[in-house]
Amino acid sequence: MKKLSIAIATAAFLLTTTATGRALADDKTAQDTTTQPAEKHHSKAKGAVVGGAGGAVVGGKKGAAVGAAGGALVQHHKNKKAQKKAEKEQKAQ
Repeated sequence: MKKLSIAIATAAFLLTTTATGRALADDKTAQDTTTQPAEKHHSKAKGAVVGGAGGAVVGGKKGAAVGAAGGALVQHHKNKKAQKKAEKEQKAQ
């Protein structure tokens, strides 16, 4: 029960921090609409924490380990995809 409450608290914390950041970013982009915002870097650590919390809820200790590895892998893939897109756009210019 203690692990479940920790996992829920962690997930709630991460959801609220990303929602606040988006609200501030929307205000900033509303003022400057002439340029495209830079591609966001996806934190592997945050992906591991979120994946671990979700995995702990579903599968206990082993689920947490698998979830953390999966979360970090997803974030790594997002970073590679963003980097490839940026290189392609730079090559086109």
